[in-house]
Amino acid sequence: MRHAGEINVRLFVLYVAYVTSIVTASWLCGVGCVRVDPRRDFGRAEQMVVSRTGVERAYNPGTPYATEDAVESLLADGLTTDEAVQVALLNNRRFQALVQGIGVSRADVVQSGLLSNPSLGFSTRFPEGGGRSNLTMTFAQQIADLWLIPVRKRIAEAALEQMILNIANEANNLAMNARRDSYQLIAWKRLATIGGKTLELANQSLKLANDRFEAGEAGKVDVNLARANMLNERVRLMGLQREIEVSRTTLAHTLGLARWREPWILNDSLPQDTFTIKDDESLLIFAMRERLDAQAAASRVKAAEDEIKRQYLSIFPNVTLGVEWERPELRSAPGRNILADTARGSIANGRLTAPNIQSRGQRKLDRRQIIDSLLGPTLNITLPIWDQNQAQIAKAQFLSVSARKAYAAILDDVARDIQQAQAVAANASQLVKFFEEDALPHARLSVEAAQRGYQAGTLDILALLDLQKTLVAQQDAYIRVKRDLAIALAELRRATGGRLPSDSNDYEQANDIPNPIVENP
Repeated sequence: MRHAGEINVRLFVLYVAYVTSIVTASWLCGVGCVRVDPRRDFGRAEQMVVSRTGVERAYNPGTPYATEDAVESLLADGLTTDEAVQVALLNNRRFQALVQGIGVSRADVVQSGLLSNPSLGFSTRFPEGGGRSNLTMTFAQQIADLWLIPVRKRIAEAALEQMILNIANEANNLAMNARRDSYQLIAWKRLATIGGKTLELANQSLKLANDRFEAGEAGKVDVNLARANMLNERVRLMGLQREIEVSRTTLAHTLGLARWREPWILNDSLPQDTFTIKDDESLLIFAMRERLDAQAAASRVKAAEDEIKRQYLSIFPNVTLGVEWERPELRSAPGRNILADTARGSIANGRLTAPNIQSRGQRKLDRRQIIDSLLGPTLNITLPIWDQNQAQIAKAQFLSVSARKAYAAILDDVARDIQQAQAVAANASQLVKFFEEDALPHARLSVEAAQRGYQAGTLDILALLDLQKTLVAQQDAYIRVKRDLAIALAELRRATGGRLPSDSNDYEQANDIPNPIVENP
């Protein structure tokens, strides 16, 4: 017949082996799922960036093609503004660093779905007087994860979604910055080209003044005024060259080309876009649906609400279920003096008497009466007596209200951005039309008439120079207004989430986001 202690030890070993085998099998089967693989998330972020910015591709750590080769091919024949945006989304280092956050968020999602590791304990204690030592073995598993993992995973997945939306939103901002810097450089180069022509016009006026001076038809003052005008134009042209270099440096930094060794150029002109948005309210609704930062803010509100649930569930932060086996200590039996026991028994009985000796059956019976081992389940709960997680619950509630306020503030930002971009674009569009149809044609005709009048002697040099300065100022203003219109339309595109509605169907096809969240009183 087996000893009870042996049976209990075997039961404990079998139980631990069973649980260990289940955990090991689960780990082996799920090792592929546990691996952090953010390639699908990288691809989703890239597709979102492509759809919002209009580029063919964006930086993706999970794709095999070489970014540097792609950038070199784009720079080979000179950049357009659209190609500059493409280079920025492939080569800007800050954007590349930001994209790596997707991998971090994916790792958090994987971690949020994992159970806590089980614990295995062993202890031994030795009795003072000698004998068998006390042994204790425990095996326990944290089971609070069973109700914490679902909400914890929702929070981590919401954080991943926020990261992807934020990256796409930053890509939209980067695209706008690349367009703005490109338009600045194009405008300065265009102003320098006009400045060169203006310098030629000033040289013509100087030659005309010299010819009249040599013919005795004008004084030295006219020559000096014409020369001063020509020198001013040369100084202005040198200032424009300086602005070109500064603007080129700014654009190179945006495109990630600040340390690029090979020469590159921007070959493009300012766009001829016109401002045709009519329905301001519909555009605002469209922007609220399309703006990625608004979508990320809505996701943060949901995550904040889940965090409140998680904190309520964490009132019992530690609930551990397990099994424990214990072998109690056993003192050693004292030694026996057979002669002394025989003498005591003989004296008591008045004759020679043998000492009492237990039979084998009696010894087995006595041994079975001894509790040799203990086996049973264990439950360990941290009682929420002093700390009932009130502070963390209150903190989560305040953060939830803060997230709602932040969401409402972003909607206010959307309205402000739309209204500002619309105002600038509408005003710039009117000014472009005014310069093209009225101001510039009139200024050119006035200069041509003044040149003929001065050559004929019917007009003095000051009138001619004043009209030339007016033409130069209006040409400069025209280029600057065209640049402002291009930047305003790029800013309007950024303010609406990366794209403008082309027709009424776009309003209905916009990505759905929750309605503006009603704030708690």
